[in-house]
Amino acid sequence: MLDLWSRVNYWYFYWISGIFILALFLFFFLEKDKRGKPEFYLPFCLILLSVFYEYLAAATIVFIEINKWLYGVFNYPHENNHNLWVYNFFGSHLTSLLFLALIYQYLISPFKKRIVKGLSLLFIFSYVVFQALGIESLFEHQTYSIFVGYSAVIISCGLYFMELISHPDYLEVNPLKAFSFWQVTVILFNYTIEFLLEISFNYIISISMNLMASLLKISMITWILILCCFLVTIVLNTRFFTTKEVSYE
Repeated sequence: MLDLWSRVNYWYFYWISGIFILALFLFFFLEKDKRGKPEFYLPFCLILLSVFYEYLAAATIVFIEINKWLYGVFNYPHENNHNLWVYNFFGSHLTSLLFLALIYQYLISPFKKRIVKGLSLLFIFSYVVFQALGIESLFEHQTYSIFVGYSAVIISCGLYFMELISHPDYLEVNPLKAFSFWQVTVILFNYTIEFLLEISFNYIISISMNLMASLLKISMITWILILCCFLVTIVLNTRFFTTKEVSYE
């Protein structure tokens, strides 16, 4: 357990753990009808997922039996103690799908909604094909799947901003007071950085390890900002506050 503590005894884990505890407590102070709305339960699920896979990634390094069991299930020939599969499946793919679902809720135009739905299905289909054909492995860096998923999220963010400046329902709202605006803005910023890191990882490493470390730290900070935006959305919609937001119905 001391080894696990040394893995999580880090400022990033302090932040995500604090956000998780507050979100878990405050989510149940939302009115019942709000807890059933995607624009509230999806951010809550993303906070829970983020904490889950970060701690799981730390645990799989300490408790190597988890990795050995999983390698046996998938008949993976190269045993190691890497936790890349955690970040591949939970941190990249599942998270991207939840972001696509969230942005889908913020769109009003049926045409743009269909585009996001199509991008989501394309991402799922391409991931299944890559796995079935052996092009990628869950336990190795999944460049192609991550490229498709990140591209889908970035395009969906672009669709949201297009609608923000063109759709009549959004023109009547101050975007600075819209929870969706801040959430999608930080999501776009984070995914742009992550996208650049994914496609130029080897190049950046060859140039400067310090540059890579700085970019990774920026990525962690923007991820915390995303979780903070989600937390603020929950807090300001509890019974203690009354706020107005765009209707997505």
